[in-house]
Amino acid sequence: MFNEHDKASYLKRLWFMLKSEYFYRRRFLNRFASVAGRPMVWGVWNVVVYGPNIHLGKNCVIVGADGFRTTLTTVSYNGHQGSIKIGDNVLIMNGVRVSSASEIVIGDDCMLANFCYIMDADWHDIYDRTSSPGKTAPVILERGVWVGDSAIICKGVRIGENSIIGAGSVVRKDVPPNCVVIGNPARVVKKLDPARVVTMGKLYETENLKHKGK
Repeated sequence: MFNEHDKASYLKRLWFMLKSEYFYRRRFLNRFASVAGRPMVWGVWNVVVYGPNIHLGKNCVIVGADGFRTTLTTVSYNGHQGSIKIGDNVLIMNGVRVSSASEIVIGDDCMLANFCYIMDADWHDIYDRTSSPGKTAPVILERGVWVGDSAIICKGVRIGENSIIGAGSVVRKDVPPNCVVIGNPARVVKKLDPARVVTMGKLYETENLKHKGK
C-alpha cells in the first residue's frame, strides 16, 4: 500500500511527466515546419524554436539547460525569409544559436557543441545600423561536420564533409572536407582520413544491417 508521502511523490512525478509531454508536443514539435520521427530533447523548456521554415530530420538530439538556452530562429523581414534545414542524426548541445535570414543547411550526422553560433546574416549594416538583417548569404554544413565549443560560423560559408571546427574558432571562408581548422580567422591545421570517421549515421546503418541479418 502507498502511504501519503508515496502518493504525493507519485502524483508529482506523474504531473511533471504529463506537463513535459504536453510542452514537448504543443510548444516544441508544433513549432517546426516538419519533423521526421520523434527527436530526443533534454531540457525542452530551454529549447526555443522561433519562426517559420525550420525543418528537423530523424534521430536528432537537442539539449537545453537552465540559463543556457538553445535557439533555432528564422527571420522574415525586409523581403528576407530565413530557413533552417537540419538533417538526420544531428546533435545540438546547450547554448547553441542558429539564426537565419537566408538559408542554413545542417547536414546529416553533424554535431554542434555548446555555445557555438551559426548565422547567415550580418544582422545590421556597418553604416546604417538601424536596418536589418544586413547582408545575407546561405550557410551549408555538409555531412558529419563537428563545430566545437563557442565557435562562430559566419554568413556565406560552406564547410566540407567530416571537417572539424576547433573551439572558439571564427569561420569566415569555406572549409574543405576532411580537415581540422582552428583560430580567428580559422585555418587548416590537420587533414583527416575519411575512412576512419565514425558517425551516428554509420552506427544506425550497422545496427539496421544486424537486425536484417537475424
